Amino acid sequence: MISRPTRVLLGLSLLAGLCGAATAALAAGGLDGLDIRIGRALFNRAWVPAPSSTHADDGLGPLFDARSCASCHPDGRRARTIVTPDGQLDGRGMVLVLMQPGGTGDPVYGRRLQIDAVPGLTPEGILGVADEPLPDGRTARTPAPQQLGYGPLASATGLSLRVAQDLRGRGQLEQVSDAALEKLEAQQAKGPDAVHGRLRRVPAANGKTVIGRYGWKASQPTLASQSAEAFFLDMGMSTSFHPEPWGDCTPVQIACRNAPHGERGEGGLEIPDSILDRVVAYVASLTTPDTEKDPAGARLFAATGCAACHQPALPSRQGGTVRLFTDLMLHDLGEGLADTLPDPGAKPSEWRTAPLAGLSDALARDTGLLHDGRAKSVEEAVLWHGGQAAGAVARFRALPAGQKAALLQYVSKL
Repeated sequence: MISRPTRVLLGLSLLAGLCGAATAALAAGGLDGLDIRIGRALFNRAWVPAPSSTHADDGLGPLFDARSCASCHPDGRRARTIVTPDGQLDGRGMVLVLMQPGGTGDPVYGRRLQIDAVPGLTPEGILGVADEPLPDGRTARTPAPQQLGYGPLASATGLSLRVAQDLRGRGQLEQVSDAALEKLEAQQAKGPDAVHGRLRRVPAANGKTVIGRYGWKASQPTLASQSAEAFFLDMGMSTSFHPEPWGDCTPVQIACRNAPHGERGEGGLEIPDSILDRVVAYVASLTTPDTEKDPAGARLFAATGCAACHQPALPSRQGGTVRLFTDLMLHDLGEGLADTLPDPGAKPSEWRTAPLAGLSDALARDTGLLHDGRAKSVEEAVLWHGGQAAGAVARFRALPAGQKAALLQYVSKL
């Protein structure tokens, strides 16, 4: 383990944006407050293409969606969804996921539509949406990418728009034991209602199958694997989880694969474990703000059936509770929310129960709600739920006006 004086120097170097090869020597274990501050600096750092005069900063791309973690997760929060009059998505924080049957990416564009590129390369396209106002006041949203730089997408490629989620408090999800989640899964399977969620099992690096906890479709088991995927797919930077230096460039994107890549030791990775560990430590340190206690609202939330999936609290391994309002399970929410992605582990209409903790911040910053930001209010988001949530929506619709307002107020303050 590296001594604290050495890490202080490293931390000062990082915070000043001047760190060099010494960063690669940071110890993987025994992280403390200084490491978290280093992680915060790395989270906010704007990476640059290789080669650069500051070698420790390079490695971005060659194709990418953002230059930093904070570009999509400002202060660790949910990204805003801003649609221009011509249907383009303004700003960062929304990605377009691409997948073919079997789980492979598009043969030309890979697993993401990358909206930016290093000098000399052509970005893959511009993110766009087609919004359709519905008679009941809701807005339907479908992906509509524009100015594709490498020809049309393959006909078998499915699409799914995903907003960068709130990260605050999400590190606690790993504190919930597998046994607790499996017990909840078994209870829902026996329940009288149609709410029968299922845990997604995903392959781990050691070849075993583990429970997915992160991502809109519960595709990642840990905060580290989720962060590594974001570095790889969204910034084009290699990690021990994804060592390919060209990121999401496909074999047919020859110029992209031949572009310069950053290497900083530790196996030639652009984001070695010493950096990834500290970014993860910082994200895990983020906490959700306290919410007002509202027993009456909580009772309405449970009686309507919202709490069946959005479990207010789950037991932690330490004997406490993780209060994020999720059960971490996939639920079929009906065709209205289905994408066209042929994910082998999750149906197009299945979504992991999104944690509601921090929803008040999303409303205050007008980020839009649901996986693609289509809903402008809590009520609109509720009314988009179908499938296993249809019973809860019916009970919500049947509430007297006063109780409906009280329930919406309760959820809006989470």
